[in-house]
Amino acid sequence: MKKTILPLALLLCYFSMSAQKGPSGKGLNFGLTYSMPSRSQFDTYMATISHALGIDQSLVAKKDIGFAAGFSFRTDRTEIEAGAGIMLGHKTKINNSAGSVSAALNTKTFDIHFGFNSYIAGPFFIGSDFGVLANEGKFETVGMESLFESTPSSGNPFKGYSFLIKPKAGFFFPFKKGEYTGLRLNAFYDLALSKYEFYKNDIFPTRLRNYTGETKTGYNGIGFQATLVFSMDN
Repeated sequence: MKKTILPLALLLCYFSMSAQKGPSGKGLNFGLTYSMPSRSQFDTYMATISHALGIDQSLVAKKDIGFAAGFSFRTDRTEIEAGAGIMLGHKTKINNSAGSVSAALNTKTFDIHFGFNSYIAGPFFIGSDFGVLANEGKFETVGMESLFESTPSSGNPFKGYSFLIKPKAGFFFPFKKGEYTGLRLNAFYDLALSKYEFYKNDIFPTRLRNYTGETKTGYNGIGFQATLVFSMDN
């Protein structure tokens, strides 16, 4: 008997939370994002550069911080949102052991997305975004410039672009019961649906001469986001 009480209580709690009517309305969203991206082919390329320059450490920032903004529309337990964001990789500058060469890299990732959330139990929701992101950056070296060449300009308007899907899950905490203004906290995973060209196009002003490795890369990684939702109906 005792073994069935706890599962039954949890089940009743679940249905009780699911039955509660959620807030509805239009919202203006502003968020902070923290992510740990993985761009495996691009990381390999930068590792090749580090080896050529005699640098032992990676030039690629493994943690990005960014900002997002958008609009959302919620009716009870269904939410639709659309927005854009920018992720900034901190500038990494490293010297070789002899101090004769220095290299610096900073990256920027822009995205435009739209998505859907379903509140399945009280404040808890699951959802997914679909979007497109664009990567660019700046790479500079002092010393051993002969290893590099200027990247030719490209007229391709889709250079550096990749499509992705973003599964997510989290919680929404209204500041006042029944209102749409509140704080949304969620985790997500960026899953690239296509790769982008980082070497042949003019994403970076310079490139390593005669690089023979893979020149297209995907973009994947886990992240977290905190978003303030301001109701537009008040």
